[in-house]
Amino acid sequence: MGEFDRGLKQKLKSASKVEACDVVLVNGKIVDVYTNSIIEENVAITAGKIVGIGEYTDAKEVIDVGGSYICPGLIDGHVHIESAMVRPEDFASVVLTKGVTTVIADPHEIANVAGREAVHYMLEASANLPLDIKMMMPSSVPAAVFEENGATITSADMKDSIQSERIYGLGEVMDYPAVLAGDPEMLKKIELAREMGRVVDGHGAGLSIEALNAYRVAGIENDHEAVTKEEALNRVRRGFYVLMREGTAARDIEALLPAVTEANARRFAFSTDDKHLDDLMEEGSIDFNVRKAIQLGMDPLQAIQIGTLNAAECFRLTEKGAIAPGKEATLLLVSDLHSFEVEQVYVKGELVAEAGVLTNPLRPHVPVPEFLRNSMNVKPFGADRLNLKLKNAKEAYVIEAQLGSIITKKQIEPVDSDNNLFKPGSGHLKLVVAERHKNRGTIGVGICKGLPFKKGAIVSTVAHDSHNIIACGADDESLYHAIDHVTSIGGGMAVISGNEVLASMPLQVGGLMSIEPVETVKRQLNQLQQALVKLGYTEKIDPFLTLAFLALPVIPALKLTSKGLFDVETFTFVEQ
Repeated sequence: MGEFDRGLKQKLKSASKVEACDVVLVNGKIVDVYTNSIIEENVAITAGKIVGIGEYTDAKEVIDVGGSYICPGLIDGHVHIESAMVRPEDFASVVLTKGVTTVIADPHEIANVAGREAVHYMLEASANLPLDIKMMMPSSVPAAVFEENGATITSADMKDSIQSERIYGLGEVMDYPAVLAGDPEMLKKIELAREMGRVVDGHGAGLSIEALNAYRVAGIENDHEAVTKEEALNRVRRGFYVLMREGTAARDIEALLPAVTEANARRFAFSTDDKHLDDLMEEGSIDFNVRKAIQLGMDPLQAIQIGTLNAAECFRLTEKGAIAPGKEATLLLVSDLHSFEVEQVYVKGELVAEAGVLTNPLRPHVPVPEFLRNSMNVKPFGADRLNLKLKNAKEAYVIEAQLGSIITKKQIEPVDSDNNLFKPGSGHLKLVVAERHKNRGTIGVGICKGLPFKKGAIVSTVAHDSHNIIACGADDESLYHAIDHVTSIGGGMAVISGNEVLASMPLQVGGLMSIEPVETVKRQLNQLQQALVKLGYTEKIDPFLTLAFLALPVIPALKLTSKGLFDVETFTFVEQ
């Protein structure tokens, strides 16, 4: 008899009360996400699985949960671990304490730096952790064919990987023009995933009704890019799951909740997408999404269902998402559903976190490959490369950034100039994107507003999705020194004034993730925020994640790449 059959027999005996269970949770209130009701019964667990709900008392260990609510483990439907700026092991150590026990992770950030080998590193770093990290294969590396990133993943490259059980599905299909045009290479990637019975994730930012129809025909099953009630409803009506996103830059739950009704609620789940480490530690992850939905008026049971069962069904996680026989004994305890503060977290019947702290250290980190430790390859350039010559000295294209959003507005406005060269002022800053992967030497220069600081510059090698160097500043000296500084430290983030480094955070893993402990990374992030005040920045919203999306040419409306200014709505480059 095989190992599976032996385990099943053991669980059947426990379920039938023929033999004692491993663990029984008593005196608890089960959150039944199937009926959105509370059941006051015991939970019996054997071999990491729930084997019974009812009057079970015979067990090797009986745990009195003291009247706490017993909820399924939370599921993040779409996240880029790299956006937390720490390695997968450290990411797990944070979100597990928040009650997040499963994440659908798309490593396309690191893949854009170093390709399929970088994905393999993420797989290794995510294995054998109490956090179940379902790794997707990035579909759009680069995000668009004209991008200057560090690597390309073709359908041939991904064929062996997508057939591996370690790859859970196809990551967000960002290159929607390729889908709509029937591009053979993109369609081959989708077909490979569908042939293997894998989930295909969407990224339908700003798509028309007709484009959504075509997107769904292609086999794309979910989308996290709805930002209005009507966009959400348009997706639900066409059979998509809508992942309501609440990250650091994009906070969409408040706008999307009005779309959720009793009739359609099962088609919604939660995601974070991109969330910085400090926000994860201070606010939370999907637990924050649940709390926010409740604070905005949603019934707590409905919010928990969206954060658990709905996500499990969306991603075909048949053993997760509910407190029910046959499901994993992966659950959390809370004493009050409205405040939804996670007190204990169990994974497969084992206590892994209590009172916001892991009960045991995680395994050691997987070593970072050398190719990810040496990812900066910037061609030297002079300060004059930062000049922006205007054809019309009176007005120019301006990228209007919106703090708290990854969408920009396209404006044509009067700007200051000197001898037909753009001069920062009147609320306008200079934006620079410099290629940093293959010594190409290309530099895009543009104009932006909406990042309200008065002097100096901020700079980062986190610049979606090609992750070139992006810098925004009020003077060329600060911009030049900012780019030079992040190059010298192997990638990272910094706040610069003139030639002075006010704060800096190295990101040694592909220019995206730190090798430092989470406490050090959080302290460095706080130092960056404090240094922003010296530039006259007083907003509460972190500008670095807003900055990072100013280079993403698949999110409306006007963006800057290393090749120049890009109009997302017409999908063409434009000249000043």
